[in-house]
Amino acid sequence: MDRFLILVSPAFAAFEVAQLLVAQRYIGIEQIRGNRHPLDAAVAAPGWLGTAWLGGLIIDYFYQFALLFQPELGVKFAAALLVMVSAFGFALRRVCGLRWGLVVLTPECGARAGFFMFIFNMMVLHANDHMYGLEWLYRHY
Repeated sequence: MDRFLILVSPAFAAFEVAQLLVAQRYIGIEQIRGNRHPLDAAVAAPGWLGTAWLGGLIIDYFYQFALLFQPELGVKFAAALLVMVSAFGFALRRVCGLRWGLVVLTPECGARAGFFMFIFNMMVLHANDHMYGLEWLYRHY
């Protein structure tokens, strides 16, 4: 089961990229310049999209916390950074409001997608080792 959590991390990286693309589409530069709220826009997002997005975010956060309980130290470290980036980005978006929300979301999604791919690559690169990630570095260097 613990390897399954690591194997699905590219799907979560793809979700982060999709989240960024949807945010660019519905909270775009034109709406920010016009100081319009996305819910009041002429091209509003369909209702199912908001539900799917929220569901994906909830699953994403549960997944990040599940990664904290992996036996590998490198995965735990990357998962802790994931949780910190998510919490910091969420807090910053709540404070800055809509105008800067997209600016904060862009590097946050990029960082989270990078951490998800880092977790996956640690497993792929050291698939034959009994340990990988930071444990492998400690033993070999």
